[in-house]
Amino acid sequence: MADAGISKMAFRTHKGHYEYVIMSFGLYNVLSTFQATMNDLFQPFIHKFVLVFFDDILVYSHNFDEHLDFLNKVLHTLQQGEFYLKLPKCAFG
Repeated sequence: MADAGISKMAFRTHKGHYEYVIMSFGLYNVLSTFQATMNDLFQPFIHKFVLVFFDDILVYSHNFDEHLDFLNKVLHTLQQGEFYLKLPKCAFG
């Protein structure tokens, strides 16, 4: 999330003041914003070996060696874009 938007996403509870530093998927228009961001990030790979649907990234290939190469490209692209994965939510192979 951009620094300028953090204060706009603030909320208060009986336990204090909180601010999102990442986009919350419960917010209006977040899915379309995320989808557009992923489409831009993976633009060179879309429909070649990557599909992005909402918050899922599908990597497909013809064989295992090719798959490992594609997966490496996807993970490197995410790292360069400063995106992080939650391992328990991932399925490989």
